[in-house]
Amino acid sequence: EVTQALHDLHDAGTDIITVTQYLRPTPRHLPVARWVRPEEFTEIKDEAEQIGFLGVLAGPLVRSSYRAGRLWARSMMAKGRDIPADLQHLADAELGFAQAVS
Repeated sequence: EVTQALHDLHDAGTDIITVTQYLRPTPRHLPVARWVRPEEFTEIKDEAEQIGFLGVLAGPLVRSSYRAGRLWARSMMAKGRDIPADLQHLADAELGFAQAVS
């Protein structure tokens, strides 16, 4: 399912993707069915990059806004587009992420 979803999203024009784990916010919410191993997030990230995504973050605590600026800058640079001067710090930031990156 994950592989097909990645292909569908990329085919629809998606350049940036975050992959994460559902975390139960309170006992009233649905329980976590399965805890995804960190190695699986690394595999998904690698697969997404092979498919052609320009920015990928994957990990159990990743959220859509997490490092979004850096992902956007990476995507823009990969497309050969200019990054405005007031956003250049996003492109210059080191990629010291605390999730599945290689």
